[in-house]
Amino acid sequence: MFKKDPHVKALSNLKNSEAKRLLATCRDQTGNQDYSFPTGVIKQTNFQAQTSIGTVYTDADNKPIWFKEKHGNLLFPTVFACWSHPGLVPVVLTHGFVVEERLFNGANLMLAGTVLPFDLRLKPGRVCGIASKNAPDVVMAIGIVQLDLPSYDSVLGKTGVAVQLVHYLPDGLSKVFKVNAEPPVPLEDSDDEEGEEQENQENQEGTKDSAQQPSSQGLPSQEKPVDIDDIAEVLDEFRLEDVDQFLTRALYYTLTQDAKLELPISASNFISNHINHNLPSVDHEKVNVRKSSWKKTAKFLKHFEKEGFLKLKGKGDDLTVIGANKQKPELQNFQPYEISGGSGSGGTKPSSSKNDNKKDGSPQLRCETLYKPINLAKEFIQLTDLNPHDVLYTSQELKNALNGYIASNNLADLNDKKMVILDDLLYHLVNKKQKDTTAPRLVSRATIIEPLLSNNFTPHFQIYKGNIPLFKNPSRGNLPNIEIVTEMKIGRKVITRVSRFEIFHIDEDELAATLRRLCSGSTTIGETMTSPKYKEVTVQGPHGPLIIDYLNSLGIPTKWIKFDNKLKKKKKAGGR
Repeated sequence: MFKKDPHVKALSNLKNSEAKRLLATCRDQTGNQDYSFPTGVIKQTNFQAQTSIGTVYTDADNKPIWFKEKHGNLLFPTVFACWSHPGLVPVVLTHGFVVEERLFNGANLMLAGTVLPFDLRLKPGRVCGIASKNAPDVVMAIGIVQLDLPSYDSVLGKTGVAVQLVHYLPDGLSKVFKVNAEPPVPLEDSDDEEGEEQENQENQEGTKDSAQQPSSQGLPSQEKPVDIDDIAEVLDEFRLEDVDQFLTRALYYTLTQDAKLELPISASNFISNHINHNLPSVDHEKVNVRKSSWKKTAKFLKHFEKEGFLKLKGKGDDLTVIGANKQKPELQNFQPYEISGGSGSGGTKPSSSKNDNKKDGSPQLRCETLYKPINLAKEFIQLTDLNPHDVLYTSQELKNALNGYIASNNLADLNDKKMVILDDLLYHLVNKKQKDTTAPRLVSRATIIEPLLSNNFTPHFQIYKGNIPLFKNPSRGNLPNIEIVTEMKIGRKVITRVSRFEIFHIDEDELAATLRRLCSGSTTIGETMTSPKYKEVTVQGPHGPLIIDYLNSLGIPTKWIKFDNKLKKKKKAGGR
C-alpha cells in the first residue's frame, strides 16, 4: 500500500470519544482486550497512496500506530505498534533473507517462503504480522492472510500467496512521518545460531505427533533429517554451512590466486569482482553473501579481519580492504580449484551484491567536479592564495580566490560592490573565446566565475560512495550519463538498451543477470554502436522506469541517467 510515499495532510487531535471508539475497535479486531494506546493523545490525518486513500492514526510523537482504508472495515496496526505490544496480531514466520530481499521490496509472502507451524488464528481475511524465524517477536511487515494456513502441515512444493502485503518497515509510511526506528532485535542477531533455530523449529513441528512418539528424546533425532532437507529445499537446496564454505574458499582463492586483486579496494568491488568471480561452478543466485550466515558484506569482511586474513578501514558498512595476511596457514596449504569465472551453473553472475549494498545502508553516490588550470589560468593561480603546486581545485576554492584577487587589486566598483572593473589579466581570462575586443571592462561580479572556469580550466570529476572515491585519480571531462533507450526493433519487438554504466563500476554480466530477473526477460550483452569501448546490455520489453529504480537502489541519482523512450515519441508523431 505504501510502496511509494503517500501524500498526507496536517495532523489533528482525535476527540476523546473518538479515541475510545477507535480503541474499542482495535481490541475487537485483534481480540486483545488488554491493548491500550501508547499515549493519551491520539492524532489523525488522511493519506492518499498510489492505489488507495484512508486515515492514519499516530501517537503524541507523530509515530503512526494504526491506519485504515476509506472504504475498508479492517484496521491495520503498524510495525511500530506491534513492537510495543508483542502478540497484538498473529504472526507468520519466514526466513530472514525473504524479509530483506522480498518483503522489503513490496512483494507478497508466498506459501513456499513460510515456516511451520502456523498459528491457528491465521485464517483467510485475518490481519497478521510477518517476522523472521530468527526474531519471531519482531514484526517486520503487516498483511492479510489469503489461505487457510493452519490446514497445511508442509509448504514444500506448495504454491500460492500466503499473505498479501499491506505495510512493511522501510516503506513510504515510515518515510513520510520521518520515523527513524530500528527493530528491537536485528534480523541477523540469531544467524550464527541457524542450526539451533532449525532444530527448535523441528521440535515444534514434531509435537503434532508427540502422542504417537512417547519418547520425546527420540523425536527430534528421527525427524531431523527430513526437516533439514525440507528447509534446505526452501533455501534453494543449499545448507547454510555449504554457502559459508563456498564463500570461505572463494576468499582463500582470491588472496592466493587472483592476480587482478589490487589493494586498497572497496568492499563492494571486493565482493562483486573477486569473491563472486572466484566461486566454483555453482549458481550465484543461490550462493552469495546474502544467503550465508553473515548476511551482509560488512559482517563477512569483519569476520575474516577478526580471523587475521584481512585488514579493513572504515566504519559501519562503508569499508575498504587495505591489506591481507597471506602467511596464514590456511592460505599456505590452500589447493586451488577450477572457478566459474563469474558464471553460475545457470550461466549468470550474481545479481545480489549491488542490491546488498543498498539494503546494507549504502549511501547515495555523489560527484565532485575539479578544475585543472591551463595557460593564463596558471598565472592567475600564482597571484592568488591558492597553492600553485596543487593540480586540481574545486569551484568554491576558485571562487574564493577570485574574490581575494578582486579585493587585493581594488577592482570592485566604488559605487557598486557587485560590479567589478576587469584588469588586463581578468579581461583576457573572461573574454578568451570572444573575438570582440571591445567587450566592456565593467561587469557584474556574479558573471565572472562561469566564463573564467569554462575558458581556462579543464574539468575533472571524482565519484564518491560515502567518503570513499571510486577512482584512484579524478577522470578528465564531465560526468557521463547512463543512457537508457526503449525502442521497437524490426519485427515489432520492443527492447530496452542500457549503456555507459561502466564508470560507476557496474559489471555488464552482473547487470544483465539482474535485469533478466527483475524484468523477467532475456538479456544480451554487446558493444554500443556509437562507441565500441562501451558495453551495452539489452533486455526485452519496455522497462525504462524499472531499470531507473534499480540504478537508484545502487545509489545512482536519477539526474545522472538519460532515458529516451522512443515508443512514446512515435505515438505522438503518428496520432492526431
